[in-house]
Amino acid sequence: MKKNKGFTLTEILLAVMIVGIIGVALASLTTAASRESGVGRSKVLLRNNLSIALRQLRDDIHESSRVMYVRGRIDSSSSGNTTPLLVLAKGVTLDGSSINSLTTPSYVTYCFVTGSTSATPTGARSEGTIYRRETTAAPSWSSATPSCGTPASDSNFKVFLHNVKYIPPIGSSGDSKYYPVPLFRLSGSDAVYSEKDSTTLSSRRKDLASVLVVKLITELNSTPVVNDAVEEVFILPNGFRVQ
Repeated sequence: MKKNKGFTLTEILLAVMIVGIIGVALASLTTAASRESGVGRSKVLLRNNLSIALRQLRDDIHESSRVMYVRGRIDSSSSGNTTPLLVLAKGVTLDGSSINSLTTPSYVTYCFVTGSTSATPTGARSEGTIYRRETTAAPSWSSATPSCGTPASDSNFKVFLHNVKYIPPIGSSGDSKYYPVPLFRLSGSDAVYSEKDSTTLSSRRKDLASVLVVKLITELNSTPVVNDAVEEVFILPNGFRVQ
């Protein structure tokens, strides 16, 4: 009698189960690889943007003849707030006049606009923007800080860096422990802020080799969160600070 060859129901179900397990495992590996690839591309994008921005800042500092204002840390800020970070003067002497008749003075202002997306730690926000403006008119000194106005609607301002994260100093001893950003400060404690030279030369403290410390974090509001941090130190040609 001839035997019929084939698979039993049990064997078929077992084969289907094994194929299903392998399929799920392959799908998980593919998803993880795709996610890691996306995170890697995002980090490269953030790093490239930071590198371009820092190159521009380095060029501005190299070309400047006078530092008019350094903000230091930002103690508190809500969504949309505008905070001046740094003002550099090009072709300007210590007393505010033009270096020579062939040079037209110009002023570079960096301003930060806080983003609207809540982030960690408590009080932090992501999706902020730093703007840069270069004009032949000096910024207003009628208040404690130079005037930024509304950078987003001012054609003189150009985007310097997107996706900037804001983190306030947290706690009574949070100057550096919590890495407050964005931070543009002269050498010394992170707690020193709102620094600018006075309008009178005689009352100005002269620090001719000041050190500017810049700390920035860029962060994408994604899942998972992707961010990149940088800390740069610049030697200022003529830095001034008022105690």
